[in-house]
Amino acid sequence: MTTFPLTAAVWTPSGRGAVSTIRVRGDLATLSEGIAGIFQAASGRSLEETPLQRICFGQWGRDAAEDVVVCRTGPDACEIHCHGGDTAVRRILADLQRLGSEVVDWRSQLEAERGVWDREHADALSRATTLRSAGWIAVQVGRMERAIAELTELVAGGQREPAASRANEMLAWANFGSHLTRPWEVVLAGRPNVGKSSLINTLVGFERSIVFDQPGTTRDVVTADTVLDGWAIRLSDTAGQRGSAQDLEAAGIARAREAFAAADARLLLFDISQPPHADDWQLLAEWPDAIVVAHKVDLPDAWGEALPKQAIRVSSLQGTGLRELSSIIVARLVPTLPPDEAVTPLTDRQRSELTALTRP
Repeated sequence: MTTFPLTAAVWTPSGRGAVSTIRVRGDLATLSEGIAGIFQAASGRSLEETPLQRICFGQWGRDAAEDVVVCRTGPDACEIHCHGGDTAVRRILADLQRLGSEVVDWRSQLEAERGVWDREHADALSRATTLRSAGWIAVQVGRMERAIAELTELVAGGQREPAASRANEMLAWANFGSHLTRPWEVVLAGRPNVGKSSLINTLVGFERSIVFDQPGTTRDVVTADTVLDGWAIRLSDTAGQRGSAQDLEAAGIARAREAFAAADARLLLFDISQPPHADDWQLLAEWPDAIVVAHKVDLPDAWGEALPKQAIRVSSLQGTGLRELSSIIVARLVPTLPPDEAVTPLTDRQRSELTALTRP
């Protein structure tokens, strides 16, 4: 039977938890002999004598012994389940390291055992931003590996054009796939005191941004994460846009413009309780694709007919228009969903593999 070098990896999230799982892979005969003086099973059996998939309760260590559960999950793999605190995990890993086991990342261990495709899928699933995102990632298991193999076979058979066409169909969902593991970026902009911070606080449900009536209060990009319709959204509150800013404030405005340009969706806020300003018209002309928010509709309207027709009327104070605004944001970010059978690239490597297949 082929044996592998011993590796140990933590397969549960970092930080304090109820239980941590350390997975050991390699020559279990060597491990069983080594841990005989460290792990005492309640059954009296050695690790090698324990049947597969049978849990074995015992204690780890002679002094201040740690209660653990050990299970052989395969001929060359076992799991050690211990208390979830970092101290217990570090102690067991240090013992395994002294016995010749290399401590590795769980992704590395998984890739060595099952290959890069399974590792990429498991890694993406572990980083899913929401339950809805996790569902989309889960159904992709094995799809990309099979698709790449089929497309490579087409190219080898001289059918490069059909292969390129199918690869482009998959790449059409690349942006969607990348946001299953990271939030969509939604950036708010507008003149000072139009209520950007107040709107973010209302959308996320708690006070995250600084709210004050002094122009220039927000001098950098302040973010807050929320979920809309099951999708992870990162809202960014930026420095108020105005032409008369001082040096420090102007630097914040420059960073705000960079964030606004890079956003997945842009919101332009206008305080309709104040008459239109030249800076408002400049922002509208510069960002014609932005979602326009007519804010503070709970106050008397000073814009009248000058208000853009597409503007969404919102009051953070009263909650007016928030449901409509949320729906429009989601529609801008995810206008269509992939078909159930679609192959969706989840990683940079997968996107690169598909892109290579589109080239002549």
